[in-house]
Amino acid sequence: MGVKMKFGILYNVDYRKQVHGTPSEYYAMLLDQIEVEEQLGFDSVWFGEHHYNGYAFGSPPVIAMAAAARTKRIRLGTGVSLVPLSQPIRFAEEYAMLDVLSGGRLEYGIGRGFLKYAHEVMGVSEEENRSRYEEGAELILKAWTANEPFDFAGQHWSLKDYSFFPKPIQAPHPPIYASGVITPESFAWAGKKGFHLSTGFFLPARERVRDGIALYRKTLVEYGHDPETRDVAGVFQMYCGETNAEARRNGGEYVLNYLEYFRHLAARSNFTTSDFSAHQRGSGSVDRMAGYDDMDRQNLVMIGDPDNLIERIKWAREYYGTNYLIFEIAQGGMSPDKVIPSLERFARYVMPEFKQD
Repeated sequence: MGVKMKFGILYNVDYRKQVHGTPSEYYAMLLDQIEVEEQLGFDSVWFGEHHYNGYAFGSPPVIAMAAAARTKRIRLGTGVSLVPLSQPIRFAEEYAMLDVLSGGRLEYGIGRGFLKYAHEVMGVSEEENRSRYEEGAELILKAWTANEPFDFAGQHWSLKDYSFFPKPIQAPHPPIYASGVITPESFAWAGKKGFHLSTGFFLPARERVRDGIALYRKTLVEYGHDPETRDVAGVFQMYCGETNAEARRNGGEYVLNYLEYFRHLAARSNFTTSDFSAHQRGSGSVDRMAGYDDMDRQNLVMIGDPDNLIERIKWAREYYGTNYLIFEIAQGGMSPDKVIPSLERFARYVMPEFKQD
């Protein structure tokens, strides 16, 4: 049967008032969807962090806590928590509290981010991004695992005789998923620390992503960590259609709307990092559906009828060695009346193929 797969949902939605209504209606709609996702058997739901124009969430722990209150089983992830942009102790406190109040359901995804503009909003130098990311993660881990007051002396943060509260329920700490997308240093650092890996399978740089995963696994071994106990999670845009034609028409159209949003960001001065600008989601010429067909041929999207998606998942499992797929849904202005049927078809016809022992 191959590796047993896990399936999560990632909300990195580009808020559109004409589709989503008021912020209250928007968040209520997402929470309703999450209840359905738990009932359908999805393993997790993840929330992105961004600080611009209604994209994703300014405070993922707030929406995740609301989701926790309405669910019992589904795990709660961050895709990703932008460690360089905040005081790490604040993150440690908020997410430990989420783990406690959710009964130990946190999956903590961390990353450096791609919006240069967010650094300006938060008053953080982009030149300090990597050092703040790595040091901030160290401090969060220290706070979660220390059994007594501790000192911390770093380049960006220093503490003396600090006692942390509350301790997360999950021991020794909630699972940490470190992001590696383009730069080899991120893959290697995730492996060195023994964290799980999260990456992007939507990038038009499949070989670089696969090479990064190989580097991650190699580094795990070099530092004494067992790759068999670590997840390799990857993100696709997903739509499960009644037919391939219907999936292309609906799923493909909304994915293209979503990618246009990113091109708009990349075109604006000082908005995106150089890594993102060089490897924009779905970069290349986009003649609407012709552009989608090119992504489809490269297996950069998870869009099709159930049989099509089963084959794509088998391909991704073999090509990347992944055991955890995280699906971006509801993007590009897709309405709930299309989102829910897609999830239901996936749960009924696709998921059982990968959940048997």
